[in-house]
Amino acid sequence: MQKYDKSLTEVWEWKMRVYQDVKDLTPKEYIEKIRNDADKILSESGVKLTLVPPKKEHQRIA
Repeated sequence: MQKYDKSLTEVWEWKMRVYQDVKDLTPKEYIEKIRNDADKILSESGVKLTLVPPKKEHQRIA
């Protein structure tokens, strides 16, 4: 039996848990899960994001 580094084994286990959590989700449900997880992390860490309006030189004029 080949012995693997503990950190590599932990990453493989994490990857499998994530896969099991999302394998049956539709794309819409998956995006909603990602959005909810991100919002939770931001609120728990006290991070508040604000939108920055685009600069005029980056706007397209038709």
